[in-house]
Amino acid sequence: MALLCLVLLPSVLMAQGTTFQDLPKDHWAYADVDFLISQGYMEGYPDGTFKGRKVTTRYDVALIVARILKRMEEKKATIEAASEEERAALTRLTKEFRDELGLLDVRVDSLERRMVDNENKMKTLENMLPKVRVSGFYRGRGQYILKPKTVQRDETGDWYEFSDPGLVTFYQQLYLRFQGKPLGDKVETFYELYGYIQGKTYNRLVYNNAGNSGQNPFDNVDDYVKSIRSDTFVKSNKLHMISRAKSMKFRVFAGESATGLDDPMNLLTEDTDIVKPYEGVEVSGSTDGGVSYQGSVLKSDTNKGSADETDMITGRLVWELPESFSKEDNFSIGTTYAEKIPEYKTKGNSNAVSAIDLTFSSERAGKIQGTAEFLRSRTYLEDTSDNNTKKSLDDSGHRVDLSFQEGGFTGTYKHYSYGRNFRAMMAPSWAYDSGDTSDYPNNLGINGKDNYGRSDFEGERLNRFSLNYDFGDKLLSIAKNLSVETSYLSKSWEVDPNNPKETDNHSGKKFTFQLISDFNDNTTLKYDFVRHLDAFENEEGSKSNSIELNLKLNDTVNTKGKIFIKSDPDDTFVDGVDTYDYNEKVGYFEINSDINPRVFVKGSIEHSVCWAGSPKENTRTDYIGEATYNLTSTTSFTGGIQHVDYEDRMERGKSSLANAILAELKKNFTNKFRGRAFYSRAIIDYKDGLTDSLDRENLYAELIYNISKDATITFKFGYDYPDEWKWAISSTDNGRDYIDIHTQKMFIFEAKSTF
Repeated sequence: MALLCLVLLPSVLMAQGTTFQDLPKDHWAYADVDFLISQGYMEGYPDGTFKGRKVTTRYDVALIVARILKRMEEKKATIEAASEEERAALTRLTKEFRDELGLLDVRVDSLERRMVDNENKMKTLENMLPKVRVSGFYRGRGQYILKPKTVQRDETGDWYEFSDPGLVTFYQQLYLRFQGKPLGDKVETFYELYGYIQGKTYNRLVYNNAGNSGQNPFDNVDDYVKSIRSDTFVKSNKLHMISRAKSMKFRVFAGESATGLDDPMNLLTEDTDIVKPYEGVEVSGSTDGGVSYQGSVLKSDTNKGSADETDMITGRLVWELPESFSKEDNFSIGTTYAEKIPEYKTKGNSNAVSAIDLTFSSERAGKIQGTAEFLRSRTYLEDTSDNNTKKSLDDSGHRVDLSFQEGGFTGTYKHYSYGRNFRAMMAPSWAYDSGDTSDYPNNLGINGKDNYGRSDFEGERLNRFSLNYDFGDKLLSIAKNLSVETSYLSKSWEVDPNNPKETDNHSGKKFTFQLISDFNDNTTLKYDFVRHLDAFENEEGSKSNSIELNLKLNDTVNTKGKIFIKSDPDDTFVDGVDTYDYNEKVGYFEINSDINPRVFVKGSIEHSVCWAGSPKENTRTDYIGEATYNLTSTTSFTGGIQHVDYEDRMERGKSSLANAILAELKKNFTNKFRGRAFYSRAIIDYKDGLTDSLDRENLYAELIYNISKDATITFKFGYDYPDEWKWAISSTDNGRDYIDIHTQKMFIFEAKSTF
């Protein structure tokens, strides 16, 4: 019947005057039909095509599709053997020409059912196969040194000094990541493999020049072996298995960071610089009764006997008030335990912290949130009451955090108090609301200047209030988005009668005030005031005021101005019988403009004075001008000049004049190949007439070829200093940090690819 329709229907339709819509020759159907014919689904054209697409109507295309379907009907196994691309093309055609095929009495319902059945079979087969996804990246790096004395950076940018020229480093790295999901998202396994090749040596003993330098099986290894050299190795980098069951999530891992405990004190943090967990087991989950839990057993080093080896045991349990009691209020009770054990030889040598916390939030009258936590620790410390004898000591602490928000008003209060023997060595340093914490927790001492004069956290007590109000456009008609914020902080410490300190019975204080407002769409004002007092007797405290104004003059011109003034009567300088307080004043102005679509200019001036009005006064005036010109759509050039005038009244030998220039050329040769060249030079003349001038220059160039979005080859000359350092070439002990910027005469090659 179908074949008879194919013969008779065209004449019948023409007799009835029925016409078919013309089909544009750029229609996607042409490509799909041509593809199917080329795959052998239609016979009759010797060259395997449909005569250069000499079809003009949808009916003509439908005739060809009908012939393909008829051939498939004759050979029922054809569709099962079809490729994914062939099935997709056929599906698109049958949907597009369903009406025309219906006029030809060709039914597509059975075909569609068979297509769906076949797709389901393919999905079932895919589900039976191992679900492993492989990804990773490759990197090859090399560094060729021309003049070792000029090079202080390796190919990664880290500080390093070289003594020999030539190809000093060349190595290749490979990371392979295997991710398997045998049960969909319920179970995940992950393995990362790291390979490194620099040569062919593996675990070769390198002997020193002392004594018997030759190999001798009877030598004492400690006396004669200088190092063990490995130029090639493959090692396991990371590994985990995660089970995401509804009631319990289970994670076993190695080489990865731990999951932090969700408690107010953050007794265990994810920061591996503090906790260093490299392997362990974690469990977490919840029950229908509103109870959730966390637990982990962690080890900080996989090498047994390592000095960094540490065990940790953690656990947390939380009960939340069911939502059925109240939809506007939330209440929970939690309990936490964490212990860090450096070794098991010494009795009591561990740090254990236990805590109970209460959390409440409500939206009945604004948004209220509050948390209270009560903690106790046991730690192996020096007992100052017993001649600094080390023993296990315990102490307690508590924390309170409150916040209230209503409309544009937000208020917060934070309080904590820890006994002087309280320690939470696995907690992040910011839990103590301190300043410089680079040595935490291996050394509790910090820079006292950053913690109100105190060099540790022992027995620390804090109260901090903060108020913020966002007026929006309500308060002043000339001010938009007006907001003010003020805060007050006070710190003190428990006194240890056996270890008196200068901060005993004194408190550090800090008061801040900030105002931000958009007067209109083009003007923004920001004002900051800070009063800071360290915890010392007779402390007067420093004061600083800062005003910043951003003004958009028109669509192409923007300006910014800033004034900063600081005084500190506690930082004094004595010259004979006269005493001078520290005073600092800084003024900054900047203007930038898009002159036209091709030209952008920027200019700035900064004037700073330190120890103003004293014999120690030093001033610095810095002028900078930059311009960028887009020569073409693919080429741009940036040029800049700088002039620095530095005057030091106390040390005349430091007074200097510096003039610097920079030039940068960027070129996109193609959409995949680009280059860049950067040059800067500064000449620094000392005003004393005795010190020789300094002439510094830096040249850097790079070529980057993006083979694809996942593969790149880079060739560089010199070292690419960070952008914020580009004008530091003129800095030489003239009121700013000295940065030694110069051309590092070396070539760097890198090839990398992700997959």
